Amino acid sequence: MLNMKVIISFFVVFIVSGCAVPVDRYHATADNQTKIKTFGYKFNVEQFTATKTNYKVLCRLANNVEMTDGRSFEAYIQDALIEELKMAGAYSKESNIIIKGHLNDTDVSSGLSDAHWTFNITISNTKGESFTVHYKREYKASFVGGIACGQDMPKSFLPTVQELIREIINHPDFETMFGH
Repeated sequence: MLNMKVIISFFVVFIVSGCAVPVDRYHATADNQTKIKTFGYKFNVEQFTATKTNYKVLCRLANNVEMTDGRSFEAYIQDALIEELKMAGAYSKESNIIIKGHLNDTDVSSGLSDAHWTFNITISNTKGESFTVHYKREYKASFVGGIACGQDMPKSFLPTVQELIREIINHPDFETMFGH
């Protein structure tokens, strides 16, 4: 009887650990919207590109953490920026102030002592001017793999992107590059 319980437990863990866990859908922040409103004009956003397009990452060699709706990391970040701009009343497809983005690198870890999401992204305008933001956000990961990969890692992605957007719009070159 004990062997049967062990086998069933192993089977359940095996099945559950192979499932993909999506990150949360993006939600705009009041702080980002407040900053965007200070610019006083509307922006357009060109499709973001990436050095390497990723749709999911492997967490502790067990679970895939993947973007919502099958989007790539760069598309998620692009959509997040558009949502922030829309919520602040600062987005227009007709605007000639165009924000471009290129995701240079993405790094993620769910380790006990080094759990983080890191993004390296270059933001540019139509004049070819650019700046790069390297943003790393650490989070606390559980010792238990199911919690670390099923909750901690995917749940920490949304606030990381919110903070990445904050770093972009507060960068000293942002207003200079996209101002009138």
